[in-house]
Amino acid sequence: MDRRKPPVVVFEDGSGLGTRYVDAYQKRLRGQDGKGIVPHAVVDRDVLDQAVDDPEPEPDVVLMDKIAKQFDSTMPPLTRGDDGLPMPTYWVCRRVLDTDVGVGLPHQQRKILVRALYEEWQERTPGLPQLRELVNADGVMQKLGISFILLVALPTQWFYGWWLNRTKRLRWFAQQVSRANVPALGFLDAAVHLGVQGALRHNAALRQSLLLEALAMDLTRATERGLFNPRRRRRIWPFTVLLPHTGDTDGAPAQRLLDAFLALRTRERDTWPRRLRRRAVPMLFIAASPVPGGVADSQNAADGGPEGSARSAQQGANALQELLAGKALPPGTERDGQLTVALGGSARAAVRDWLERYMAVPVRRVSGWSAYAGWLTTMVLLGALISLVFVLKPDRDPPCRDSWTAAGVRVGVDTETSRARDACYFTHLPDQKLLRDLQDRVRRQNAAVERHGSPYATVVFLAPLTADPKRGSGQLTPPGVLQLRGAVQAMERYNEQALEFDSTKPGLRMLVANVGYAYRQAPTVVKRVNELAADDPTITAVIGIAQSRDESVKAINQLSADLPVIGASVTGDFMTAEAPHYFQTQPTSRHMARALARRVVELRRVKALVIYDDRDRYSTNLKKDLDEELRARHVTLQPPAIIRDSPREQFGVPDRLQELAARICTSGRTDGITLYAARGNALPRVLNAVQGRCGAGEVREFPFLTADANVLIEYPELSKSASLETFTAVDLTYVAFSTDRHSDRDTGRDAFRAAAAAIGRVWNPANPPRASNVLQQLLSGIEVQDNIDNRRPFTIPPDTRVPAGRPLYLCTVPHVIHAAPSCRKANGEP
Repeated sequence: MDRRKPPVVVFEDGSGLGTRYVDAYQKRLRGQDGKGIVPHAVVDRDVLDQAVDDPEPEPDVVLMDKIAKQFDSTMPPLTRGDDGLPMPTYWVCRRVLDTDVGVGLPHQQRKILVRALYEEWQERTPGLPQLRELVNADGVMQKLGISFILLVALPTQWFYGWWLNRTKRLRWFAQQVSRANVPALGFLDAAVHLGVQGALRHNAALRQSLLLEALAMDLTRATERGLFNPRRRRRIWPFTVLLPHTGDTDGAPAQRLLDAFLALRTRERDTWPRRLRRRAVPMLFIAASPVPGGVADSQNAADGGPEGSARSAQQGANALQELLAGKALPPGTERDGQLTVALGGSARAAVRDWLERYMAVPVRRVSGWSAYAGWLTTMVLLGALISLVFVLKPDRDPPCRDSWTAAGVRVGVDTETSRARDACYFTHLPDQKLLRDLQDRVRRQNAAVERHGSPYATVVFLAPLTADPKRGSGQLTPPGVLQLRGAVQAMERYNEQALEFDSTKPGLRMLVANVGYAYRQAPTVVKRVNELAADDPTITAVIGIAQSRDESVKAINQLSADLPVIGASVTGDFMTAEAPHYFQTQPTSRHMARALARRVVELRRVKALVIYDDRDRYSTNLKKDLDEELRARHVTLQPPAIIRDSPREQFGVPDRLQELAARICTSGRTDGITLYAARGNALPRVLNAVQGRCGAGEVREFPFLTADANVLIEYPELSKSASLETFTAVDLTYVAFSTDRHSDRDTGRDAFRAAAAAIGRVWNPANPPRASNVLQQLLSGIEVQDNIDNRRPFTIPPDTRVPAGRPLYLCTVPHVIHAAPSCRKANGEP
């Protein structure tokens, strides 16, 4: 049952034989003692009559309740726990339909709903009702009741509401409700619309679809092959739903249920928990339906008349056997996943006689050893593996000369050859193939330069190259990886000219240094770089840096005073002021703020909301520049909003994400504009909240400006959830340093070109220069114009160490996946 999709089997017959077959099949699902051997539910006339006669709740809700209760009551004894078949998701959704949240404000409705769901959860959780009775009893425990409420009950209720809104088990609920044109940010936002007075309460199709999907998820979880749960190992069957009456007027609820299951069976379940997405829904529907076209046609089929597109009983049995073996349906006229069997022709009497002779089914028992064999074998193998580990005692951190593991990531300097062991790469993750490929390319270039036999120079690319190991920041990949790609491309082009055409230029090697996420391992890595530079006089420059941080300034100043440092996509105004041997290749944050402020004026926006990270030096620097430039242009500044890299660091910040999204929407619709001045890690999180709050496509999108989005545009392994093209509620414009999708790549190329130009100016093959010679050349000013990228000449002046006149570009993100952004030149000069 793991990956096989049981089909929907429909018996077509106009004389009632199909209904009798379905009724007879129910008897085959019970043993000779009358107990169920397969959990099943029968939607017969009695159930349909109860669903129609009882208006509270609705017929489709009554129908789903009957099915759920029948599944529980027909579970075979060895597979049923003491508390019955667990169906927590279904009963949460069912409780939502019974809850009256009133007509108050949305946050009040959510509180009422959480309280009702929490009380229901308490009732069905073993031990909690007894504990509550003990607390309410007379005596000492009653005196402790208020302490229990403050310390246990209230935090538990708050956590339960938080869990409901974030659990993967209920993410699909909000998606279903959103398809009904009601924006919902989470489960609770969606659920209030399905309460007793909810706006979607009367949507019968949505009600039944939600309850059916909740039940399907619970049944899928119940049939997982748990190693330590022998009951689950015995669940080797699908849950069977028998529908003797569909297609006629009285059977309309059953037909709707059948259609809803067919839709669920073929729909992508990308919001389900990952371990359940690829598992088939373990439900088998067997239904009887009148022959389309009327009684006359069905009578012809019963008499053995012309055979239509439907299968005979024998053909249907053969096709069903192939489907359950994992094969696909052959081409036919059935709906996707539906196997139609016509009960006509000469085989009709034979099938009926066979069913009458074989009413009972012998049960294939699962032995106790088989039920427990899985986890017992696992324990034995695990014990043997642990013993083998202690015997062999392998080196957990294999020696890579100049790199090591710290805080869960590989950091240090990559000085390995092209045949280095796998452990010497900075990442082992399958979604970081780009960094591994770049390390391989650098190693090959270094080997080629050394084989050439001529004197050479070495540059060190130093930057954060691995993401947050705790995955709290939501960072997809550090921008340093994309800048490294540009530096590697420039080195390959440079060495091709220097080594293959008998040039007077020296060959250039590169050492790649990873300082860890946000420079957390920078002190030890910088110390190792200094040691290598002391032993190797060919190391003459450091490039990269990648980020404007206090930590990056400290790392630069901890490097040897003779080593010049050249930045790539580094813009902080404070970088050159606080690091005397640092050189910039791109415009500063002040230039970006000036270009963004001029864009605000062009859009005729009279007020601005600035979002920034109050703990990030780059972000606070950019916000200060934006405030000054906007005030100079008479743009009213609204109270700023704070967003931090990690969602867990957001606690304590005045604006919650949903409230911030509401502010952004209101500002955008009322002649205001939002400027995002934080790092791009949190940008998809903000835009996703804006999309849910504002609604996509309802009105024209409003402008949204940011200075840091290049990674989200350029990274080749970007997940769909972070693609900026999908956020259609905003017209997103970002600052770039080139006119295509590769801004970070081009800045990495610029940093290498500047180092190569300075080394080339002082190069003497008879007396190769040292780092101090290259530093003095850069302090005297350097003009960068070469064949590596002749479209991007620039000059680093001796006074400011920041190139003047370099262009900035304002690029607009299209609402088409993988489409090129539309960029235009912007003026960031005074």
